[in-house]
Amino acid sequence: MNDAQLRCFHIAATEESITRAAARLGISQPTVSAQIKILEEGYGVQLFRRVGRRIELTDFGAHLKVITERIYAAQDEARELLIGHQNLSKGHLRIGAVGPYHVLPILQELRIKYPDVTFSLRVGNSTAIFDAMARYDIDIGIMADLKAGDSKYHIQLLRRDEIALLVHREHPFARRGTVSCAELASQTIIIREPGSVTRSAFLNALTSADLAMPQCLEIESREAIKEAVACGFGIAPVLRSEAGEDRRCVLVRIAPPAPSFDEYVACSRDLMRTPLIKAFLDAASAVSDRLETSRQHAATE
Repeated sequence: MNDAQLRCFHIAATEESITRAAARLGISQPTVSAQIKILEEGYGVQLFRRVGRRIELTDFGAHLKVITERIYAAQDEARELLIGHQNLSKGHLRIGAVGPYHVLPILQELRIKYPDVTFSLRVGNSTAIFDAMARYDIDIGIMADLKAGDSKYHIQLLRRDEIALLVHREHPFARRGTVSCAELASQTIIIREPGSVTRSAFLNALTSADLAMPQCLEIESREAIKEAVACGFGIAPVLRSEAGEDRRCVLVRIAPPAPSFDEYVACSRDLMRTPLIKAFLDAASAVSDRLETSRQHAATE
């Protein structure tokens, strides 16, 4: 067994596809298949079975994947330690977040102490970010719909965010302080794609209140949703922190109890010991404390 064979297995297992594994590794599909076959024949095991056009792990392959995840997580940890040094003079973070509003304040906090640290940012819904973190495609994930208790991940609270309605400034709701969920039945609601926690929290609020489901228009990106509202296609449930500023639109509160959910910072526990990851988590804690202080102050006004 050599590292090339093991890495081909690990990436194919992670991607659940020989084609995607080859693209990610930058080699041909036959090469990936050959490396996996050598590994299987050398040890007399079957690691994958074919199901239609995709592959799935056997029980033995699933056990091996647990081990390779630890191996490559340890390699990433060693890489960050060597690159970043103990004083964090250098280093690179791969971050995934449900929106730039959630992560940029943390990066701003980090940059004050460590100006030479670089980062790459992937934006997507919570499901996509979690999956990327599970595949070790990113180091840190900022997302919703997580619960503490999974021993594989470190999870810390970032903030609680409330869902409000983004409406066109000429819409009748724009002149209202609040709108009840019951008033939405006659509206066209522009919602995110499945996997979005904003979508699920909003629709769950309607279902829990036993309200009729309004007509929905599904659009994948936040930017496209905001533009659709500005062009008069409907109204949209959005997080207050993500609403931004657009003179064509107005943000209106949903009457209590407004749907809300918690957002978290998460990473694999295998990476927590790296100085760069620890510095990011510390910066996230500082931002979280400021957000909570601001929220409490607003609640008393």
